[in-house]
Amino acid sequence: MMRIIILMIAIASVALGCSRNNNSHSASEAKLSVRSVVNTEGFSFVYKGPHPTAYSEAPELAIQVAAAELPPVEDRLPIEPLVVPTIERIGQYGGTWRRGFTGRADGNNFDRLIHDHLIYYDLDGYTLVPHIAKGWDVSEDGTAFTFHLRRGMKWSDGAPFTADDFIFAFEDITLNEDINPVIPSPTKADGQVYNVEKIDEVTVRFIFHKANYMFIENVGGLAIGGQFTREWVCPLYAPRHYLMQFLPKYTSLSDLQDKLKATGDKNWVQLFKRMAAPLENIDLPVVGPWKIVTPITSDVCSLERNPYYFAVDPDGNQLPYIDKIVSHFVENMEVFNARVIAGEVDMQQRHVLLDKIPVLKREAVKGNYRVLLWPNSGGSDAAIIINQTWQGDPEIEKWLRNRDFRIALSIAIDREEINESIFLGMGQARAYVTTPNNRYYPGPEFEKKYAVRDLHKANEILDKLGLDRRDREGYRLRTDNKERLTITLSVLRQALVNFEGIAELLANHWMDVGIYTHLSVEERSYHHKRHSTNKHQLSMWVTGGTENPWASGILTCPIGSAGFAPLIGTWHSSNGERGVAPHGDLKRLLEIFEEGNSLPRDMRTELGQELWRIHVNNLYMIGTVGQSPAVTGVGVVKNNFRNIPDVAPNSSAMQNPGIARTEQFFFDRN
Repeated sequence: MMRIIILMIAIASVALGCSRNNNSHSASEAKLSVRSVVNTEGFSFVYKGPHPTAYSEAPELAIQVAAAELPPVEDRLPIEPLVVPTIERIGQYGGTWRRGFTGRADGNNFDRLIHDHLIYYDLDGYTLVPHIAKGWDVSEDGTAFTFHLRRGMKWSDGAPFTADDFIFAFEDITLNEDINPVIPSPTKADGQVYNVEKIDEVTVRFIFHKANYMFIENVGGLAIGGQFTREWVCPLYAPRHYLMQFLPKYTSLSDLQDKLKATGDKNWVQLFKRMAAPLENIDLPVVGPWKIVTPITSDVCSLERNPYYFAVDPDGNQLPYIDKIVSHFVENMEVFNARVIAGEVDMQQRHVLLDKIPVLKREAVKGNYRVLLWPNSGGSDAAIIINQTWQGDPEIEKWLRNRDFRIALSIAIDREEINESIFLGMGQARAYVTTPNNRYYPGPEFEKKYAVRDLHKANEILDKLGLDRRDREGYRLRTDNKERLTITLSVLRQALVNFEGIAELLANHWMDVGIYTHLSVEERSYHHKRHSTNKHQLSMWVTGGTENPWASGILTCPIGSAGFAPLIGTWHSSNGERGVAPHGDLKRLLEIFEEGNSLPRDMRTELGQELWRIHVNNLYMIGTVGQSPAVTGVGVVKNNFRNIPDVAPNSSAMQNPGIARTEQFFFDRN
């Protein structure tokens, strides 16, 4: 995965030096010099050196220890802490990391910093390595997954982190029908939920009734993730000692009623969900490098160092190096990017817009920052999702589900114009297909299949379909009456990619073949709600993470709310009780997903290639432009903000920049 993006180093680096002062953030005080490229090809976060025999801590924590407000660092760390190698060098303690966020719906902005996964991916984006768990075993038949925890590890409030926290998460949250009416698919094999066993205080086992090798990869990625990612939905672990007070099973109804009166929540489920949300409840114990101190519902969302974080650097310094993370709420992307250009942000990729690259590079010296470009590891930076289960108008339903109609839409698109106008020519015009360096790539013949503009062919297809009548303005008429055929394309306002601009170009491209497009620009939470409830005809989304189609089933198989057949997702998650049953190639995609889950990674190659052939041939999702850094890949980094690789996997499944281990980022004072 890293091979192709290493080629981007030359354009990803801005030759600037480091600021002399940690928190001055002043360009006038900056000492600029030529900066060496931080080439991390072959780098691994698996530490192979001698284990530290003594530990150090941040000065502010040492003060608390001296005042008897905290135990000594040796007592706060597990017996075998995780040792995290550093990208450039051993860091320095201190500093406040300044960032921006767009509101409560922007939780993933913070999830990516915390990366509190049980296990995680190495910097190559492929190899699974220890993280919270110091090791794991997979049974020969792929049904049992045993995780070995770190003895002596603690929550951020000092309480022991043990196997009991996993049993609690499973029995009292995942299986609780009031909290989880529908249990997410990553916890299941053929619709049956796994079981969880406590072997001892530091050993926990997840057991499926049939082989489900994909589980271990989902644990390391976004599909299951950690406490910040999953919150109350389907966590692997949760702080039993704290959350049990909000459950009727452990707390009297009178006590719960008192809590409801104090908080204003309508019922105990609402109360529990909010109390279990790491970005909303400042009292919730966590295990990540930082914990929330000002909630995401505020104009300023702040996090501070977790004094019980379980990791150290090779010299025995407890991580993280950075004291605080402070993110300021911004309503407007242009306003936020103006702050970035002015040097008011220390390091951020999310929400930094691709079209700002020219001015970012022009102002880099004045702003005392460098610009990094991490190309999208997925196949398409803006894919058009054509809802195969949309309901509401039989005429529109007919065309959305017609393959030839979808082919006509695809070959009417001028991808080169989209690439030049929206992606600054930094992407590749291509179909919705994974990248050539991926093991599941079906072959170069699929790279641009139905992805080259051919207006003559598109018009010919539409005419043969019976859409040969037009109105006075040249738009095609419906086949059931004399009204204009209108399709609706819904896009996010102020998204990670300029979906509004792409949508306007698409409307013009489809106008060239007589298709009228109504554009609906929607706020994020409203957009996602409409999408998951099957309200969208056509929509657009990024496809980071599709390098592993089983880890990103919502984008490659018809099973999720973010997919191209929401009602099939409902059918799958409800074991056929609700929704719409799949048929044809949609059914085959679901079969591939289930079959692949039951096979070791090295045995899924042919299935993955078949999956992508089905996608390219059917155009359930139409690719436009891919392999650019537009999606969370444009990074602005202050010159004194160090230990960041010039390139790393840019993927939602990998949760960048967490994949680069944010706990070892630091401000250089030298």
